[in-house]
Amino acid sequence: MATANTAMRLQLRRASARHGATSILMAIMLPGVLAICAYAINVAYMEQSRTEFQIVIDVASRAAGRVYAVSGDINQAIAEANRMMELNKLTKTKITTEGVNFELGVTTRDAETSRYQFSKGKRPNAIQIQANGSVQVPMLFPTMGVSIDFRPIKKSTITKAEVDLSLVIDCSGSMAFSDSEIAGNYKPESAPDYWTFGQAVPNGSRWLDAVEATKAFLQEMADSPQRELVSLVSYRGIATTDVALTDNYDSLTNSLYLHSQNFWGGPTNIGDGIMLGSSTLSNKRTARVWASRVMIVLTDGLCTLGVDPIEAARDAAENHITVYTVTFSAEADQDLMRQVADVGNGRHYHARSRNELIMAFKDISTRLPTLITD
Repeated sequence: MATANTAMRLQLRRASARHGATSILMAIMLPGVLAICAYAINVAYMEQSRTEFQIVIDVASRAAGRVYAVSGDINQAIAEANRMMELNKLTKTKITTEGVNFELGVTTRDAETSRYQFSKGKRPNAIQIQANGSVQVPMLFPTMGVSIDFRPIKKSTITKAEVDLSLVIDCSGSMAFSDSEIAGNYKPESAPDYWTFGQAVPNGSRWLDAVEATKAFLQEMADSPQRELVSLVSYRGIATTDVALTDNYDSLTNSLYLHSQNFWGGPTNIGDGIMLGSSTLSNKRTARVWASRVMIVLTDGLCTLGVDPIEAARDAAENHITVYTVTFSAEADQDLMRQVADVGNGRHYHARSRNELIMAFKDISTRLPTLITD
């Protein structure tokens, strides 16, 4: 019995000794474990901060690109980028334009599968924002008792997208009248006494105003460093593809000139014009699979024939085509064309004069899609 008690006491002393040794070992290891945990959390925090930093400058570059496209003023673009960075703070750190570099340039690529390359050049189509490493982000936990910061280096390049675009232009009878006239069964006021449809369109007509607006728009496309392809569809009682997608803009202006010299007029078949415009943007022989698709529909009157323009625009939107609409003259059905633009994920414009028509087309040119390429 005594031997058993002695053995039990010996085991208890050994267990107590092991327990004490474990406690000492834990006390020694605990700071190391905490340091490893703090390091792991800091690493995760750094990755999260870098991701947030990228998002912030992406938002800023999109905002800057939009302002620059409209204003052409890099200082306004920088101010807008700064405003967006202040609204979208990185964790607890405020980012300002002092912590990033802005550069205008040109992004191009050689093929569909190639990456966009940014470089300096004339006629810039891109803005690049690059963090220069001066933004200091504090770690969550100190290292070896010392608080340290890290400095993310990121960049974001906003670029005007390559666009395939279809111009769908009304050449119905009312387009022979001026914007101040009410179209009727009689000849336009500016037309000679002997004038009839099929002859040259009279001076001061809505058609000639539309031609001038289209020419100004094509000049904007020509001045762009991108290679935009443009098709021309005209519609009256029927819709016709006058020019398939091309970068030879002279062929489009020549086609408009032919209409001007032999203006036949007729009913207003807007829906068929939209459908045919969609077809030119979906033609596998000429359309580019990587390009954004945009359609501009111009009309001066009421839809009098053909399919429902709203349904035609809805079909276009399902094929990833953005539809902008422009109405011209007091006779135009603005409500209808506003709905067409809404279902086509675009925007509606109304012009009361040639100058307003030109400005509407110019504004559309600044709203063509952009994408982040780096």
